[in-house]
This record gives sequence, structure tokens and C-alpha cells, in this order.
Amino acid sequence: MGYLDKINSYVNDVLSNKIPSCQWVKKACERFHSDLNKGDYYFDENAVDDVISFIRKLKLNTTPKKPFLLEDWQLFIIANIYGLKSKLNNRRKYKYVYIEIPRKNGKSELITALALYHFIFDELATITVSANSREQAKNVDFKKIKSFAHQLDRREKYIIPYFNSLKMNGRQNEVIVTSSDAKRLDGLNISVGIIDELHSAKDSGVYDVIKSAMGSREEPLLIVITTAGFDVDSFCYNLRNHITDILNGVTIDESQFGIIYTLDEGDDIADENNWVKANPNLGVSLSIDFIRDEVNKAQNSPSETAGVLVKNFNLWQKKSSEKSWINEAYLEKVFAPVNIEDYRGADCMVGLDLGTNTDLTCFSICIKVQNGEYVFFTKYYLPEDSLNSATNKKRYREWAEKGYIKLTSGNVTDYDVVLNDLVEISKILNITQVNYDKYNATQFAINAQMAGIRMIPFSQNVFNYNIPTKEMERLILINKTRIDANPITHWNFTNVTIKSDLNGNVKPIKRNEELKIDGVMSMLMALGGYVGKKETNTYIV
Repeated sequence: MGYLDKINSYVNDVLSNKIPSCQWVKKACERFHSDLNKGDYYFDENAVDDVISFIRKLKLNTTPKKPFLLEDWQLFIIANIYGLKSKLNNRRKYKYVYIEIPRKNGKSELITALALYHFIFDELATITVSANSREQAKNVDFKKIKSFAHQLDRREKYIIPYFNSLKMNGRQNEVIVTSSDAKRLDGLNISVGIIDELHSAKDSGVYDVIKSAMGSREEPLLIVITTAGFDVDSFCYNLRNHITDILNGVTIDESQFGIIYTLDEGDDIADENNWVKANPNLGVSLSIDFIRDEVNKAQNSPSETAGVLVKNFNLWQKKSSEKSWINEAYLEKVFAPVNIEDYRGADCMVGLDLGTNTDLTCFSICIKVQNGEYVFFTKYYLPEDSLNSATNKKRYREWAEKGYIKLTSGNVTDYDVVLNDLVEISKILNITQVNYDKYNATQFAINAQMAGIRMIPFSQNVFNYNIPTKEMERLILINKTRIDANPITHWNFTNVTIKSDLNGNVKPIKRNEELKIDGVMSMLMALGGYVGKKETNTYIV
């Protein structure tokens, strides 16, 4: 069976539902059939065979190494890119390619193999491989390219590796790997540009530079391969909309190929029959058990849901959901009065959020007790003048009257009052350390250290909050924590939604700017002092 027959068989299986596929894959298959039948294009089987034969010479970076055997869905993509040619000029139909597919479906291996193919076989080839992060560019894409190149030329006689590039001995061909710095691409005469993980690009800068740098090439190729993301206002999502318009027949763009692997609207992620729609390499480069575990996380942990939908099912999510982080029914069970005198002599961690001078400042005490529970107590501070000027002044005034907020005189929070309270608490509890946000806290930290309190900066990035956020959620869902029944803390919890990155790291963010989550953040900084550490000195209630 020739490649065209094999591709047509795959297309027929998709369209007949023999291979479960989402609407966008089906529409891409319909478009392929249409191109072959309308007479403007022909299928160059030799060109497709050249690419496939080259890739089959490579071995994947597995242990032990396995041959790079292309799956039918990958053959379909290659057939579109390299097989469809214009009868008018015998050039490839597509100059631009957009592939959207979840993680662990072998996308990095595919694009690096294609980069190496063009590097070796094209004349005067300048290949760029760009990723949004330096880590992705260097540690994923470039490592794979160098590994594939080493398989073909172990003595580096022809292919010479450099810090972030490959060059060919005796020829001007080169591969350049770069992170998202459009300036580094200026002045290049690019023949093939590959952009990995466009979803996280802040703008169209790299895409635009590569596209314009191809202007003098007769047969340029710009390939975007990405997973979904969290920003539906991004350039990547706008490009995705262009692709779906093409596949729906709303827009005519004969130079642009696009295919999207995802779920259809209404598909249940718990239905294992749907998984292959988004993950065409299911059972090959990723296991069913892995997806099963991911789905289980999404169903049992609200903070995991968005990340699983994006990275495992290619379902775009907004930067933040309007839903609160933890359901009220679970919060009600863990809020109860806490008196720190009941824990006199216990070790504790403290999280400190100084905030701004004119709004809430707070610190949270976290005590780990012997039965595995964590007890939290949070104190809030506010300058008196904010009762008349702050956005939430009505709430603050009521809470101040009831003693839930400690007011300091003037129009800025008096941090000396906060420090004095910490010192008084240190006479009741053994403060092991205070984890704090460094912003606006330099002098406070110096004063606290002089008062004998150990101060530890707590980075505010998503990675640092990931573990304590997930642990806090787990503790609340299984009712293994007690949080002092302060209505400000409760309000803070209802204001939280979860930001998730593609790696599944999570961090609380505000549902909107007027809302406050300071108490939650200070609690998580305090919990962060415990999480991941083996604690031996716990307090017995």
C-alpha cells in the first residue's frame, strides 16, 4: 500500500468514526479529500516518502531506544505539509502550519525531526526553532535535535553542534534554537521556522519576525505546534480562531494548514472512549493509566481541574474562572474559633503579607498538631483612614467594630504595631520562622531579625505556591485543618480562583481586583514552612 492509500484509509476511518476524532480533525480530513479532488493540487508521494524514510532512521530518546515509527495521525500531517503540491508551480501548498495537541503526544520529537530533515537536505537552509521559555528551547527542543544529529553523525564530522545551534561542515546550513526573543531573529534569511508552545507567547513578535524573514524564500515553511493555554486573548488563540474559521469554511486561506486535537463540546472527560480524540498517541507515547490518573486528579481536586483540561485535553481555559476555589460546604466544616493560648509552647510557622501601606496587612500562624491537622490563626491590620477611603471600606468598618481588624493610627499601616504583636505571640508560641513576601518588607525584616525572629523570604511565583496550595485544598476537603472563624479569612477564601500553568503548578489569584485574598496568601506562606519537610516536633492537643 502506497502512502496516499494509507492516508486515505486513515481519513476514511476518521470520517466513519472508526477512529474517534473531534470535529477539527474530521474537518482537516475533509479538507484533504477536497484538495485532492478539486484539481488544483496533486499528491507528491516521493516527497512524503523522503521525509518519512528520514524520520524512520532516527531512534527515540527512550530506554532502551526505540525506532521512530510514525503513527497514522503523524503520517496524515506529513502528507498535508509535504505531499500536497500545486499543479501550477509544483511547490508545496502550505507555507504555514498550525498543530494544536496535548502534552506527551510526541510533538517535540516530531518538530525536531522535521527541523533536522530540512537542515540536512535543503540548500542554504536556515532553520529556527523557537520556544517561549529558555528551558523549553534548550532543555527540550535543542537536546532532542542534538541527540538526533548525534545518531546520524556520531563523530561530528559533518554536523557540528554549538551552544544553541547546529552548523554543517562545508555548507552554510544551520539550525538556530532560541527562546522568545524576536530581536535574535532579526536579519536572518529563514527557510523553515518552527515555534513550539506558542500558547504562552506574550504577543506575535517571534511569529511576525519569522514570517517576514521568509520573504525571499521560494518555498518557506512556518510550523507552529502548541498545546492549549489559559489566555483566550492571546495571539495564539487568535491564530487558532483563524484555523477554525478555515476548517469551517468561513475563511479561505490556501497557504495555511491547521489541525486541532481536542474534545468536542459536551464530551465527558471521565469517558475513556473520548480520550483518544485529544490524544492520538494514547497507548504509544503516553499511557492510559497516566490519563486516568490525571482525570482522577481533576475530579478530586478543584485546583488541578484547569491544568488537566488544558495540558491533557487541549481545552483552552480563561486566565481565571469566576468560580471560587473551594466550595462553601467544605469551608463551613473547617472554620471554628481558635485560641492560641490553647497551644502555648507549640512550634509554629508564620506567613506575613504586608500588602500596601493603605490596605490590609496580615500574618497567619500555622501550628501542626500530632494528629496531622494544621491549625491557622490570622491577624489583620488596617490604617484608620482607610475606613473612609478603601474600596471595601463598608466591610472594613464593620469588621473593625467587631474586633476582627486591628486599626493603626494615620493613613498608612504602622508596621511597628504588627512587629510588636509578633513579638508578643513569640512569648506564647515558638515561632520557628516567618515566611514573608519581600515586596515592601526590607526594613520590617531587618527589625524583626533584630527582635530575634527568623525571617525567610518566600518567593511569590506560581512554583513556590504550588505545593502549599494543593496541600491546603487537600486538608480542607478531608476536614484535616482548623481555621480561626474570622469572617475576613472566610471572605478571602471565597475571593480566590486558581491560576495554573501548563506544568500543573497552581497559585491562588483574585477573582477581580476589588477583592482581597491576603489572608489566604499568608496562610499558604505559613503552610509552606511545613510542606515537604519532615516535622518531628508537633504539638499534642
